[in-house]
Amino acid sequence: MMTKLYLFSKKIHRLLVFVVLALGLFMMLSGLMLKYTAYFIDNFKFIDLVMMRYLHNSVSIIFSIVLFFMMLTGTLMYFLPIIIRKKAAITPVSPPAEPLTT
Repeated sequence: MMTKLYLFSKKIHRLLVFVVLALGLFMMLSGLMLKYTAYFIDNFKFIDLVMMRYLHNSVSIIFSIVLFFMMLTGTLMYFLPIIIRKKAAITPVSPPAEPLTT
């Protein structure tokens, strides 16, 4: 059961890493546009900075939620092997059964 949970957590974590990378790249680019507003107004007249501010603000909420779940799965992946090792160390091993003689 713990191994299945670990593998499921690993799959979800890997997917969330790619989602965080994509959202982070968008947030970085939109943040640069908002920081250097004068440059983008002069050189890229087709970009609506009010819309960019709205998108940056909206995506930041999604980014935070995805990052939270990525941290949650990462924490599971960190602690599950420790729990499994401790559980294996505590579980008593019964001596091998003696063969039946007839």
